[in-house]
Amino acid sequence: MRTIVFLLLLVPSIARAEDHARAMYQYTRAIWDTKQHGDFKGMPGEPSECLAAVKRGNDAGLKPSDTIDTPDGTILWKKAPEVCAEYAKVFALSQVIDALRDPFSTVETFASLTPDGSGDKSVHGDVYRGTVEDAKKCVKIVDEAVAKGVASDMKFAPKGNHSETRYTLEEVKKRCNEWVTKGAANAKADDNRKAEETAALKAKYSKFGITGDRLTYLVKYGHQPVFGAKCAELSGKALKSAPAFYQLGQDDLAWIVYKTTFKGDKQTSYTSKRYRKDGNWYCK
Repeated sequence: MRTIVFLLLLVPSIARAEDHARAMYQYTRAIWDTKQHGDFKGMPGEPSECLAAVKRGNDAGLKPSDTIDTPDGTILWKKAPEVCAEYAKVFALSQVIDALRDPFSTVETFASLTPDGSGDKSVHGDVYRGTVEDAKKCVKIVDEAVAKGVASDMKFAPKGNHSETRYTLEEVKKRCNEWVTKGAANAKADDNRKAEETAALKAKYSKFGITGDRLTYLVKYGHQPVFGAKCAELSGKALKSAPAFYQLGQDDLAWIVYKTTFKGDKQTSYTSKRYRKDGNWYCK
């Protein structure tokens, strides 16, 4: 009778010990995902939780010769502290990857707009300057992480996608540093292009005697059609004498006609009027 009671008491203890061994699988799987796919998302918890799981296993009676399941097979329980040490490394890197995700994504997006990373004419200089700040933030994140001892030689997929190109922290830093230079150059190139366009538009309209607010308007919008009365497109000297300029815009629901009136070359009013999308719009 005593033997039966002893066995009944022992079975739950064995079950608990096995549960603690199985609990280690989530950490071995996280490590495996980082090595196989560069995927550092979805870490199962803080490294301290891994160490706590090892302690619970030891307290439950697991022996060094017991085993832990991993995606690649089984390993001995005595290696559980090594699993936690490795997990601590990948966990630390996962936190850095999270911080890098947005700024590095910005750098990669704008660097890929053209084959050689040169400026895209659809992007304004101020936007490029913003991407340079993201690139500097990226470099700062990497430098601070490496200074704290985060592994700089592990490959990772920045967004956690298996098909992505994988980078180390040092490679990310290199790409971000390169964009600090390229992005600044692209911003400067757009500034120069805009200055040239502005000078050309000023010369184009100044020859008709246009000055003041009228010239400011045409320098800003003169690359688009400018309409006058009855929505006739204006050009040449008519741009000097027209009492009002009209421009057409739209949103999801309506056509929008913007009207700017002048007295001489001085702007006197700016108004807008909405028209149904399924009807006509007018310059009046």
